Parts: sequence; C-alpha cells; structure tokens
Amino acid sequence: MRISRSSREGTGLILFLATALLILIQLGGCSDSDTSPTGVSRNEPPVMPQADQLTFDFSFFANADQLDADQEKGAGPHDNFINAYFRTVILDAMAHLVLAPPVAAFSAAVHTVPVAQPDGAWVWTYPWKGPYGNIMIVLRGRPSGQVVEWELSLAPGKKSRSDVWFSGTTSGDGNEGHWVFHDLDSPDQPVSGEIAWGRQGNGRFLEFVSREPGEEGNTLRFLDDAPSFRIDYRPGDDTPASFICWHAQGHGSLQVPDYNGGREACWDSYLLDTVCP
Repeated sequence: MRISRSSREGTGLILFLATALLILIQLGGCSDSDTSPTGVSRNEPPVMPQADQLTFDFSFFANADQLDADQEKGAGPHDNFINAYFRTVILDAMAHLVLAPPVAAFSAAVHTVPVAQPDGAWVWTYPWKGPYGNIMIVLRGRPSGQVVEWELSLAPGKKSRSDVWFSGTTSGDGNEGHWVFHDLDSPDQPVSGEIAWGRQGNGRFLEFVSREPGEEGNTLRFLDDAPSFRIDYRPGDDTPASFICWHAQGHGSLQVPDYNGGREACWDSYLLDTVCP
C-alpha cells in the first residue's frame, strides 16, 4: 500500500504485514458467538465510509502496564496476558500508521463540494497536505446498483496521467467495503495490498491482505464481536497461523508458534495465567 514516490512518503501494507508476522510469531478461540447493503441513489453524492470503520478497539489492554508490578508483588503470573498485550500494542500502532494517510486523504473530501458527472459519478477535487507534502486529490464515486465504486487518484503533476492510489467499492452506507491499493513506486503500479471491512455474524471485521511478491496472501484480520474480540494472522504459505483473542469479562488467550511451545496460552478474568479449557 505504498503511496509515494520516495521512501519518506508512506508505509506499505507489506511493512504492516511483515511487522505483524514478527509480532505474532517472533516474540518469543474466543468468540462467543449482515448488514444488508442499502440502495444507492444516483441523484445525490454517495455516502463515504466513516473513519471508525477502519479502526479497531484495543482499549481492553489499556491498563496492562501495572501488571508487571503486581506480578512482582506476588499477585500471580500474568505472563500470557502481558505477552498478548505487547503484541497488540505494536499492532495497534502499525494499523494506525498504515491507515492514517489513506483515511485522511479520503476523509478530506468532506470539505469539498462534489461535481456530478454525465456517467452518474461524482468527483471531489481538493488539495491535501500529508506527511510527504502538498498534493491534489481526485476522488471519484460512482453509484452502481447497491454499491458505490470508488477511485482515489493523485492528480497529474509532471506526468500526463493520474496515479490511482486505491480503488474499490463500498455498500451499506460505507459500513462494508473493499479497497485495492497500488504501489506507486513501481512504473507498472501493481496491486500491493487489499483492505476489507464489514460484518461477520454479529461482529465487525477489518482485514489486511498483502499482494507483494514474497508476501502474497499474508492476512491480518481483526474481529470485533463484542463482548469477544480476536486478531488472526494467516500466512500465505503453510506456516502455522496465529491468534490473540479476549473477552470483555477479562479472560482470553493467544497462540503463536514460538510462545508456550506453540500451544494456546490462556489467562482468566483476573488476567492471571490459567490452564486453557
């Protein structure tokens, strides 16, 4: 999901997934359990997805810093929870790092009045200042049946064509979507990654898939099925999958190849290590 023409202009989806692999595997089931798309009007601008669709709630781990001190006082071992905590802290930071630029560029359209096009599309054109300078964004949204087809491009500069940063569809007033990102550092601008979000049963998911050479199919998936939550990492090869899951009441578990001998490690509602059921 690299977005720039230089190394300082963005962080790729491949970096996020590669880091996820290190977090979930090299740091050496918990769900207790459709939104139907709405019709899209061609006579008014399509609804853009809200930024909270592309975030995940890690607040469960917010008070984990004190556990090391509690453990030293003899309150009992919290090793399993703390191990999961450190992994989610970095995953949270990486998710924000990867998603912040495209979400900000997309969301900035709210300050611009779109222009209707003859083919039924709507186009927003606006300046945007990101972490790598000032650019012009061209956002195109075209209602098609019950979905909206989106394309966000960097306006032509010295080149004679626009660079399509990402494209895809949304439905259900933006509550469901799928975006494909292009590597603008490559002359051919191949697909470098995908993001999808929506509903699974009663929960909400956010998923990242790498399409980078050597990382093809590596998938990181967040599931908010409150009161249960889960993170899954599935490599694109035959490497074992990993997960972290937790429940609002406090208990949870993780399973990664190089922690606890690759076996599931659990904690109870007091965040203390416990035998998995």
